[in-house]
Amino acid sequence: MPMRIVVYGTTSDATAYAAMAQIRSLIREMGVDAGVQIVTDEKQREMQGIESTPAVAIEGMTVSAGWVPSRTELRRAIQQHIEMASGKSSLSLDD
Repeated sequence: MPMRIVVYGTTSDATAYAAMAQIRSLIREMGVDAGVQIVTDEKQREMQGIESTPAVAIEGMTVSAGWVPSRTELRRAIQQHIEMASGKSSLSLDD
């Protein structure tokens, strides 16, 4: 089953769209089976508990809010999710 990555932003949030493009490039480079989507609906952001954008969530777990993670941070978060899904780790950008 593909990993689900969501970028939360607004329709005019260029950083959210840039983050989405960066994530798509990164998952191709890593060979990860993942779907990436952008959510601009305010109600959906609120349901996820997102108070500031842009924000990134992997499998429903928010990994950043109010800032765009660096490529290195995104790589680490994706890798940690893969390890967590296999029972080896927990997800954190602070490691």
